[in-house]
Amino acid sequence: MKILYKLFLFTLLITVSSCSTTYKLKKDFNKHQKESEFFKGFVLYNPETRTQIINHNGSKFFTPASNTKLYTFYSAYKTLGDSLVGLEYYKNNDTLFIKGTADPSFLYEFEGSKTIPFLNSHNGPIVILDESLDDNRFGNGWSWEDYQYYYMPERSLFPMYGNVLTYAMKGDSITAHPSYFKKHITVLDSTDMNRAFEENQFYLERQDSTLNYIPFKTSTKLVAELLSDTLQKPVYVMPQKRGFDFKSLNSVAVDSVYKQMLVVSDNFIAEQLMLQVAKKVKDTYNVEDGIDYILKNHLQNLPQKPVWRDGSGLSVYNLFSPEDTVHLLTKMYEEIPLEKLLNYLPVGGESGTLRNWYGGKDKPYVYAKSGTLSNTYCLSGYIITKKGTLLIFSYMNNNYNQPNSKIRSDMQDHLSNIYEKY
Repeated sequence: MKILYKLFLFTLLITVSSCSTTYKLKKDFNKHQKESEFFKGFVLYNPETRTQIINHNGSKFFTPASNTKLYTFYSAYKTLGDSLVGLEYYKNNDTLFIKGTADPSFLYEFEGSKTIPFLNSHNGPIVILDESLDDNRFGNGWSWEDYQYYYMPERSLFPMYGNVLTYAMKGDSITAHPSYFKKHITVLDSTDMNRAFEENQFYLERQDSTLNYIPFKTSTKLVAELLSDTLQKPVYVMPQKRGFDFKSLNSVAVDSVYKQMLVVSDNFIAEQLMLQVAKKVKDTYNVEDGIDYILKNHLQNLPQKPVWRDGSGLSVYNLFSPEDTVHLLTKMYEEIPLEKLLNYLPVGGESGTLRNWYGGKDKPYVYAKSGTLSNTYCLSGYIITKKGTLLIFSYMNNNYNQPNSKIRSDMQDHLSNIYEKY
């Protein structure tokens, strides 16, 4: 009897502690709403009891930034299967005809890709069909003036090297990868431009020994030249031709690609994956076609109807609610084995975009995707509390005029309290 009584008191103590934390968090959010000049939303959900613990502005729309990649991941996971399609090919006598499939992994340092070995094994002529996307190279709502920054490579049908050139000064010489572009780099005493807008002319300061990661302008002609340089044999371009019975060549397993997209927040991979999704479900290489299909067939029950314009979250037109994102994360939790799911995500205090935040406990407790744009910081994912309870959350901040570190610090305090008390 004494044991039951002590157990009752212990359970009561836990319940009171959790209620106290919930009350304090709700009070903090309400106080913020009255005093702050910026907009904040937070939803905390227990998937086992199917209860919302906290909902502050959960139905309101926010700019999600790279939280959008969670939707891209789910879209790809539901449609693309175990491997990415690396290219399509047709053999006619000794000639190999190929065309791109928007594969982001090609020559992008993913292990086990089958594409280069396949191309190397062919002894005759290789011909690329001159096809293009059914889409723009930049997404709707992107800042086009950012074309020369690493985080905004062009979308393309036959991407190579992540559509990014890496270069630097090493002593008195230039290092470049791929080396093909070395002849296109001009060294100046000073410059505020990395690349010309409409051509692959790059600029480098004489004393700049840091690595520069600059997107290059894509075309089928450039792909043929780069591929010829890589394979060390001629690669030709031919206009589109119908009537060929193309076959698909799978390149790499999807898991490592998904993980890189989410852990380091790779915009290039996200956009290319949504192009592959669109091809799979609508037979077009158009991101919004893929989005439209996913919303109608896999995410038709989102609490609010989002505005979703790209795969990466670069678009300022994107609008999602915290409730939407918690709904998505709940579906992921229900449909993907937990160990596999958590392995795709950045880990607080340990990896990727969360390496320097949300750690400091005995073990990792935050597995989540961050999203950052100017005056925007969002974080959505999973908390595993001190008691082992898994909770799902989406925390969104828009339109603030203070350092990102202050926003993250406040969020870290809240998530830490949840870890300790629930």
